[in-house]
Amino acid sequence: MNFRSHLLAISLLTLSLTASAFEQVKPEITDLGITPKSYLLVGNSFTFYSSGLHNIVNGLARAANTPFKRNRMATIGAADLGWHNVWEYVRPSGMAATYVDHKDGGKIKRFDFTKEKVFDVVVLQDNSTGPVNPQRKDTFEKYVKQHSYDLNCFGIKPMVMMTWAHKGKPQMLEGLSNETTRVANEAKAMVIPVGLAFASAEKAKPELELYRADKFHPSPEGTYLEGCVTYATMFHKSPVGLKYYGVEKIDPKTAEFLQQVAWDTVCSYFGWTK
Repeated sequence: MNFRSHLLAISLLTLSLTASAFEQVKPEITDLGITPKSYLLVGNSFTFYSSGLHNIVNGLARAANTPFKRNRMATIGAADLGWHNVWEYVRPSGMAATYVDHKDGGKIKRFDFTKEKVFDVVVLQDNSTGPVNPQRKDTFEKYVKQHSYDLNCFGIKPMVMMTWAHKGKPQMLEGLSNETTRVANEAKAMVIPVGLAFASAEKAKPELELYRADKFHPSPEGTYLEGCVTYATMFHKSPVGLKYYGVEKIDPKTAEFLQQVAWDTVCSYFGWTK
């Protein structure tokens, strides 16, 4: 058995163990139905740590020759989705309508959104305990539904990130998985199952550190896995074998392992054929 086959066998086994630990709510939206050309990430420190989730997604997309025109990241430290005015972010005359043209002396210019949508996809990432914290879960549900409704009105595809259990608290995963999926289903949004991928990677390689010292923010490896799951879900493409290892570069063999875990996770969660 070669190295890649060995990795595949391990990750499939560990994903199966993770999935069988509780009865998962099944996602109703299993494909965006488009190949996105632009996206916006809305979140907090879980999105901007390790030089930013957007850089991982962009790097993987470029390595795969997957073309896209534009991306943005709107993050506020410690924020839940109630802090973000997503309607203002995405309306054609709103905050995202301007950009800096570095090829023209840094001039501020405006996009012509009479010809295209502001974004094809918006990823919504709530506080890490939002779906399971009794003081936060109502806010999580309210704003996932409100933002998703607004985005769907603009013809923009909403996606909701399933965050991960804090280190040493695997019992968080069941609530994070099921509540995120349930609310996203009701909001007509697609889930990005990062939390399930974290659990699978930890079971397969407990020595691999996906967390920073605070035990919940992602390490460079954690952000890389987050990016692989986001890329795989958003583009319905495998990240396995892509030669991009992050801004805060991680070991290539570790990257290959995380790519495989990400792909196994999304295929199992959505019922995709590999």
